Amino acid sequence: MKVGDLVTLSSYAKNSNDLSAWNERLYPTKPQLVGLVVRKEEAPNIRSWTSKNESTYYYVNWINKNGPASRWGSAAYYRKNAYFLRNDLKFVK
Repeated sequence: MKVGDLVTLSSYAKNSNDLSAWNERLYPTKPQLVGLVVRKEEAPNIRSWTSKNESTYYYVNWINKNGPASRWGSAAYYRKNAYFLRNDLKFVK
């Protein structure tokens, strides 16, 4: 995944407790989220046990106005460090 790709939330992310508000099975009237990857950077604290998935942060701007701020939901205190991991996102078909 690189900067400029169109993405949406993966089923892994939608089934997590923090992002379940965007699950189509629970809320069928919500439109599908579509976002643009605007920045990709390496995690600041990489250790020997850090997985490949956790070593890269993806920053997404959502086209829908009610998209999540980060992988922990859309609360205001999550907006400061609002990133997603690779397994939270998938390419838009």
